[in-house]
Amino acid sequence: MTTHHLSPAPADLHLHRVRRDHEQALVDQILAATATAACRGWTPDDLRHVLGNGVAHLLFLAHHRVTAAAATTESVRRAWRRQCHAVDPLPWAVTELENWLTTLRELPLLADEEILTDLHQLHEREEDPDGPDGLDGQQRRAAHRIAGLLRKAESTTFDAEAETLVAKAQQLRQRHRIDTALTPPGSPATSVELLALRVRMSAPWIRHQFLLLAQIAGANSCTAVLLSAHGIATVIGEAGDVRHTVDLFASLNRQCAHFMRISAGAHEASRTGQTTAYRRAFLLAYASRIGALLREAGADAAEDREDSDRALPVLAERSAAAEERTRQLFPALRGISFSSRHARGHRDGRVAAGRSHLRGDRAGLDRRSA
Repeated sequence: MTTHHLSPAPADLHLHRVRRDHEQALVDQILAATATAACRGWTPDDLRHVLGNGVAHLLFLAHHRVTAAAATTESVRRAWRRQCHAVDPLPWAVTELENWLTTLRELPLLADEEILTDLHQLHEREEDPDGPDGLDGQQRRAAHRIAGLLRKAESTTFDAEAETLVAKAQQLRQRHRIDTALTPPGSPATSVELLALRVRMSAPWIRHQFLLLAQIAGANSCTAVLLSAHGIATVIGEAGDVRHTVDLFASLNRQCAHFMRISAGAHEASRTGQTTAYRRAFLLAYASRIGALLREAGADAAEDREDSDRALPVLAERSAAAEERTRQLFPALRGISFSSRHARGHRDGRVAAGRSHLRGDRAGLDRRSA
């Protein structure tokens, strides 16, 4: 039997080669643009957040360029070593490559790169018993006690009991901050080491999520800066304060989204076509009320301590140091204005803040950043 095979026409072969060469040229440009982005402070976690997980293989290919570039800061190099791993390549469409390249070329400078850290490094610091941020046995027991109170608060069916348990847990957190701020009499004062830990928020409502982050940061001697319209923010402060701020934000931001969806006012706003106005007011009120609740918890914890008069100035110095470092890194920083006109959304947001568990989400954060 005779078989016949049709060979590709020369024109088809030429078109295939042109497409292949164009795709390879795009990949080469993306690798170069990725290295440039790293020199501007962008890490693999940041780029996956902006471009999607499909870019992971290209980030791995760019890894050696990034770590070898003289313009890349040491903190960013360490982040690339921790966050960049070998993955199987996924098929790319040319339009996808073109979009990635355009986005990479437009990424701004992230000025917190000098003091940048991530959750992996903070965990290592906490596990180092000889390091400045290592947790001792008493501190670990306190953390377990707080976790137990919060689990009990979430399991009870009585609102009053839950509020009491949550308030007690939050006060324990604040007392721990006071304990770490105190040094034994006669001991030399230690300088505050400031770090920057990034938070990545997904659309929509990025600015309103950031407002919640800023409120939590301010109540914990930290500052927060929205670095990019892509939803990347940074929290600047002492290691323990930064970790607690980001941990607490992850939990409260999730609770806020939950309450915003299930509240009776949300259903009414949907029926009347006012969902956007309702959510804007809800998010603004929720963030403002959470900030007030956290500040109240901090004040209550301080009132219960006879030695708080020594600790509070130390915590104030932490806040001042974080603010000063933020001004140095971001000299042209501008504020963000908010407005809302939906009364029911504002009321529901305040109520939801009062119902929220003022707890952290450390396990969840670690899973997402692994």
